[in-house]
Amino acid sequence: MFRPVAMTKVSVLVHADCVDRLAVALGRAGFVHLIDAVTQSRTRLLAGVDRSTELQELEALNQRCTYLMESLSIAPAAGEERPPVPTDVAWRRETQTYLESLTDTYQSLDEAINRLIAESGTLLLQHERLESHPLKKIRLDDLRDLDFLYVQTGRLARPVAESIAQSLGERALILHEERRVGEEPVLVICSRKNRWAVDSELNKVGFKSDTPADAGAATVTEALEQSTSRLDEVRQALSKHRIDLFRLAAENRGRVQAVHRQLQAALAVGRAQQQFGRTATLYCICGWIPAHRRAELADVVREATGGSGVIDEVPAARDEFVREGREQVPTQFAPLAVLRPFQQLVAMFGAPRYDDIEPSIFVALSFVLMFGLMFGDVGQGLVIALGGLYLRHTRRPSLARFRDAGYLLLLCGASAVLFGFLYGSVFGYEDLFHGIWLSPLRDVMRLLKATVIVGIVCISIGIILNIINKIRAADYLNGIFDKFGVIGIVFYWGAIGLGVKAAVAGRISRGEVLLIVILPLAILFVREPLYNLITRRKRLLHEDIVTFLMQSAIEVMETVTVFLGSTVSFVRVGAFALSHAAVCLAIYALVDAIRGAPLGGFWAVLMIVFGNLFVILLEGMVVGIQGVRLQYYELFSKYFAGDGLSYQPFSLNPTDTQQKE
Repeated sequence: MFRPVAMTKVSVLVHADCVDRLAVALGRAGFVHLIDAVTQSRTRLLAGVDRSTELQELEALNQRCTYLMESLSIAPAAGEERPPVPTDVAWRRETQTYLESLTDTYQSLDEAINRLIAESGTLLLQHERLESHPLKKIRLDDLRDLDFLYVQTGRLARPVAESIAQSLGERALILHEERRVGEEPVLVICSRKNRWAVDSELNKVGFKSDTPADAGAATVTEALEQSTSRLDEVRQALSKHRIDLFRLAAENRGRVQAVHRQLQAALAVGRAQQQFGRTATLYCICGWIPAHRRAELADVVREATGGSGVIDEVPAARDEFVREGREQVPTQFAPLAVLRPFQQLVAMFGAPRYDDIEPSIFVALSFVLMFGLMFGDVGQGLVIALGGLYLRHTRRPSLARFRDAGYLLLLCGASAVLFGFLYGSVFGYEDLFHGIWLSPLRDVMRLLKATVIVGIVCISIGIILNIINKIRAADYLNGIFDKFGVIGIVFYWGAIGLGVKAAVAGRISRGEVLLIVILPLAILFVREPLYNLITRRKRLLHEDIVTFLMQSAIEVMETVTVFLGSTVSFVRVGAFALSHAAVCLAIYALVDAIRGAPLGGFWAVLMIVFGNLFVILLEGMVVGIQGVRLQYYELFSKYFAGDGLSYQPFSLNPTDTQQKE
């Protein structure tokens, strides 16, 4: 277990002329965890810095820039370039003009493209209907101008077309072309005096007219030719506008990416300056830095201010705000790459307190040990380890974010290989060599006893860590008189010792039970008045006697059930080891069953390969989840609150979540 990185509080005084340059320099350095400078002045000599107006303008520009990048399919710039971070009004105005002009150009092209797409859709539908029109050579105006007949063409669903012909009877003649799927072309002929009644009936059943509304004196054939010609024109215009859009994106990609990075950096600087304090001519910047980077901070300040900046530093242990409990020191994990995946596992639960023992090593050792116990196999473990090795060393950009997970897989795979030798299992096959220790399926009780012992050791280490943390924080009540304190571990070890003695010798004495079990529970029952008596407090009880008795009784019962439940919970580790061995046994039982079938050897090999892949992927994931569950619920609850303050240095790159060393 390591202590978190030692932190130092720094206060930097600079002239107003240098504050922007220094803010940018600190953002580029990326190791200062900023805090509100105004609250650091007990006499309130500093006024706050208001950058709200600038931030609103920058936010609006950033939203417009993001909109353009999404619309033009421009990805954020990659690489380690450090573009200038302008903070003046002229740059914001110039950027606003550029983005507005580009937006107008894009939107005009986009609107034109959308109009052409809509028109092409209409033309395609019209073209399809005209092609199936039954009266291609008759002039449409002639049909409209008939004195006694009303002619209409359109489409209806097949069942409806048959039923409407029967319902209209002699009022109209319905001719339709039978089709197996889709709507059928329909020709409607009726007298002009029945026109409105027939139209009304047709509309009720979803009749869709195909008669062109603006065909003039043209025939359907001529209208089809006009439609085809117009469709070609629309497609050509659409292609041209799309090329213009691609050209617009290509010509502006570099500048838009640069503007985006500058806006991100300017926003980060503006938000950071909200935490600065100021007088008439001076600015104060306060924050926490790793103690070993003090010289680096001095160089940054000297370069940005021309040597005029003044730095004051106070180690965390001597800071008055920290000693009074008014401020938390941010916690930075120890910079060890092999521990980073386990530190991320801890961070997902919460941040450790600065004065606590950093638990990453204990988490790593216990997690890897439990994974090997549950997933012991030489071949499958080797596959996992090789996968982790590949993730750790691959140069593929798409896998860069999984690089830290490579160490996790490598260590867990190595643990699985080790326990595979202890179990005598290679790709689920247990007859290649005799296991050094035991076989999960043949030595069930030995396996379960071993996992319970592992649980007892892990729980005990967790309680010892809790005791150390509480005593270092001067919380002696919970460090000694608590179920996870000295009294609690005395009860836990005593109860386990008596249980072992009863199992071996067959009997235990009442005196041993009273001294080792009952006495610690009794001390837990009266822990509050006992502690107040020892420390000579004025009041023995903070509550009335009835409340005290109820709370104490509940806490004693909870102590017994928590220790018993947590210990028994580690039987799950053995159960998962049994499950893993049983699944592998089932795979080879299937292999034996299909070996005698036609091409049995081929199918047997496939079953072995895909069966092991299934075990590695599914069982490996389940075992990993179970390991996380045991850490969070059975171990962290003993020693880790997760209510510390995470070290989050100010950086110009908001996507940079890694702590810089």
